[in-house]
Amino acid sequence: MFRKILIANRGEIAVRVIRSAKEAGIKTVAVFSDADKEAMHVKMADEAVYIGKSPANESYLVQEKIIKAALDTGAEAIHPGYGFLSENASFSELCKQNNIEFIGPPADAIRTMGDKITARKTMIAAGVPVVPGLEDFTGNDDELIAFAQQVGFPVMVKASAGGGGKGMRLVHSADELIDAVKMAKGEAKSAFGDDTVYIEKFISSPHHIEFQILADKYGNVIHINERECSVQRRHQKVIEETPSPLITPEVRKQMGEAAVQAAKTVNYVGAGTIEFLVDDDLNYYFLEMNTRLQVEHPITEMTSGIDLVKEQLKIASGEKLSLSQDQIQQKGHAIECRIYAEDTDNNFMPSPGKVTYIKEPQGEGVRIDGYVYSGFEIPIYYDPMIAKLIVWDENRQLAIEKMKKALENYRILGVKHNIAYLHKILNHSKFVEGKYDTRFVNLFGNELHQSTSSDKFDKRMAAITAFVNYLSLVEENMKNITYSKSFNYLTINKINVKIDETDYHLNLLDKNAFYYKISVNDEICSLSLKQVAEHEFIFETATKSKLIVSVPIKNSSRNFEINLGLNTYKVEVIDFQSAYAYARQGSSAEDAGNVIMTPMPGKIVKILVNEGDEVQDGQNIIIVEAMKMQSEYKASGHKKVKEILVAEGDAIDGNQPLVLLEDI
Repeated sequence: MFRKILIANRGEIAVRVIRSAKEAGIKTVAVFSDADKEAMHVKMADEAVYIGKSPANESYLVQEKIIKAALDTGAEAIHPGYGFLSENASFSELCKQNNIEFIGPPADAIRTMGDKITARKTMIAAGVPVVPGLEDFTGNDDELIAFAQQVGFPVMVKASAGGGGKGMRLVHSADELIDAVKMAKGEAKSAFGDDTVYIEKFISSPHHIEFQILADKYGNVIHINERECSVQRRHQKVIEETPSPLITPEVRKQMGEAAVQAAKTVNYVGAGTIEFLVDDDLNYYFLEMNTRLQVEHPITEMTSGIDLVKEQLKIASGEKLSLSQDQIQQKGHAIECRIYAEDTDNNFMPSPGKVTYIKEPQGEGVRIDGYVYSGFEIPIYYDPMIAKLIVWDENRQLAIEKMKKALENYRILGVKHNIAYLHKILNHSKFVEGKYDTRFVNLFGNELHQSTSSDKFDKRMAAITAFVNYLSLVEENMKNITYSKSFNYLTINKINVKIDETDYHLNLLDKNAFYYKISVNDEICSLSLKQVAEHEFIFETATKSKLIVSVPIKNSSRNFEINLGLNTYKVEVIDFQSAYAYARQGSSAEDAGNVIMTPMPGKIVKILVNEGDEVQDGQNIIIVEAMKMQSEYKASGHKKVKEILVAEGDAIDGNQPLVLLEDI
């Protein structure tokens, strides 16, 4: 086994590889760009090497920098992760030239299976079923149209060197075909530097089924069953599960044998994935091979008990496979959801930025492959994935319920994410019944995008949480008062906030320990609210109990986020009125209300009274600017101005006495 390896990747991919390597007693070397200086994989690895600027083509994709980092640190092998250089034949060769073991397949296998046209021809020769297609054409328009008419529309135009849906076009008629080919070639050239495309028959109602394979250096190959990957958006997988609700034991056996044959045909070594399209009649066709570990590999690990990264390490170090095909057992059911920083209501645009708070779900059968922590800035330069959430249970129904609960307990603030969207998919009747294919997202997109943010109760609770956030800030500031005259807390507070263009006017009527009585737009709400973690409360009301709420506690910003279950609300503080009642220690209760204070640090804008003035109930006393807002502080009752403790233009601390009044 290796003593030290370098991981030529980042994010949750690098973290996942580092964990298995450490468990195997192998030291690890991370590489990082400018954007990843504070990334989790850098913190976890035994060593870390800086390799360049943030764009991947100046760091993670520069082969010479990766090789130099390995040589300089004495790494015996390089694990490429998945993505970046993992399917790059020239990088595999470069490792070999430098006497570094590439933890992946030989360069020839990468080339053969990485080119879709060559892969199709290889599979046809090996007797593996493929979708009817036209690989070799001269570019003659009549030839293209004749083939499409022969197999019947629709047809798919695909980039030979492609992946991730790039260079791919679905064509429904002869009139569209020629333009679609031109567009696919242009996109393929831009994305992969190769404009070669081919055409194949489009399989209606297709299921995307893939088989995990392992192969050692001695010709031994096994498969570890299938994964159902048909929930896709723009040809990108969103949710995966195993076993597939579609595949029968007989078809599973046939497809597994075909996957093994495909790997043997190209002398494959390591972990890889054979992907198939399957129609409603369970006819299956080779689609492509991914010559690397897949993003969705954890569900295979959860149902097989096999650590695929450790198997990769063993194979690369020269060990034979320790398992035979008849020893592979599949237990229970596993589901994976890909958690992305993206705006599902804005065409799934990436949502990079600082994660102000994250709390991941825990429990038996729940696994997180992630890399983001509270305070981490998700860079703009890479894939916006935050984590892979994986659950396991004894059967599919239980696994679905466990995944829904896990999503409900996932807390992310600071960036937009797709958690609510994933939850809707899991609740959809077609998914629950297992009757879905790759058209699922397109067919039911409108249902999946129906907003849940109109829930009146949740918005009201969000407004209350915003209020309590400010009360918490005030109470925290009070602990730090160091003035010579001490004060007791006897206050009533008001605040106005806006949530989704709706104004909420809140007034604290009563507070006792965890109990609050609050008026929300003149509607009285009585509830208990208990802080259970640094950023979490639990509400208990007469109508709904144990509602978990996440908020950046003691946040003095004017704009912040509040998470309630699956929904995240943006809160804007419009105004706050702090009719704070304080009394000096040792004074009588009648003195309460005679000290004007502010809960926030700020600046004195205007003093509207003079010492000795008489003021009426509700009369403005002083104007303070805090958080870019100006607030007027008023008298409570008929009073006399006894002492003004500040001057216009003064900078003030939170809970600093400003004006002392006295009863008349």
